[in-house]
Amino acid sequence: MKTITKLSLILLGLSSTINAFELEYGSGDFSMEGGFLGLTGEISTDVSTYSLVDRHTNMMSNIYYGYDLTWYDSKVLRQAQHTYNNFASDFNSFLPTNSPATIPEMEYRMKGLDVNFQLGYDVIHKNEDNFLGVGVLLGISMPWIDATKSDDSTPSLGFILDHIDEIKDAKDMFDDSKTEISTYKIGPAINLQKSLTKNISVYGTATYAYQTGKIKNDYAHSDFSVDGTFQEYNLGLYFTPFTEQYKWGWFTLSPRIYATLGYKYSKWDMGKMAIDISGTEISSEMLDMFKMKFGMETSIGYFGVGYSF
Repeated sequence: MKTITKLSLILLGLSSTINAFELEYGSGDFSMEGGFLGLTGEISTDVSTYSLVDRHTNMMSNIYYGYDLTWYDSKVLRQAQHTYNNFASDFNSFLPTNSPATIPEMEYRMKGLDVNFQLGYDVIHKNEDNFLGVGVLLGISMPWIDATKSDDSTPSLGFILDHIDEIKDAKDMFDDSKTEISTYKIGPAINLQKSLTKNISVYGTATYAYQTGKIKNDYAHSDFSVDGTFQEYNLGLYFTPFTEQYKWGWFTLSPRIYATLGYKYSKWDMGKMAIDISGTEISSEMLDMFKMKFGMETSIGYFGVGYSF
């Protein structure tokens, strides 16, 4: 079902490319913090992006729409083995053990689709290279994160396991798992472009949205409802080698082939959680002490080519 949804969104984007579209390739940094049991610090790695974009197209007078469909594919993020010595010490007064909890070295890899659609109004509109628009963003994020335990690290839940009725074999703890995220977004957006010369313009977009959705993990059989925020800021240069107009009676055509060079920062913030991938089915009361805010960030430099009529 999820695959069908992704294909439908991609086809929807492709069907909107009659007037204009741009293909972008980006490369940069992806970081993640919190969410998973033991992930108490930020970890980061390289990420590649592939996007289908139309930032701004006017439909009727000053009303405009824009969209971007972006596929993310990160390299492996590595979380070093971490021991909860502080927890073992702080809670030893009522958990009679001196054994600290040790989370193994974990590896994560993120892939997924992010889709955003804008509908707005140009409060300033001189021409297609000079405008300032305000609108509403509607979107959906559908990434997933694969988690794998490093072969040379041994997990031990120490003082936690002393209070678990059923304990799995150590070799089964922190087994491979997949975490699927689906969030829906809505919020205000700003869209602007300003010509510097006849052929070069600078553009920018900014969005800040409320998001809500679900996070599921297949190994832990967990299903979280989450709320949070999404923000994205995009700044770049737009270059077109020619800007000619062709008129046939009442019909005017302004074909363009153009290139872009830019930088985009995106951030997803969600509520506190501790996805239990230990395989021990730790009680929700025990997990509460491990919960942290879950967040993901990308910083991407990109290059694009496109056309418009």
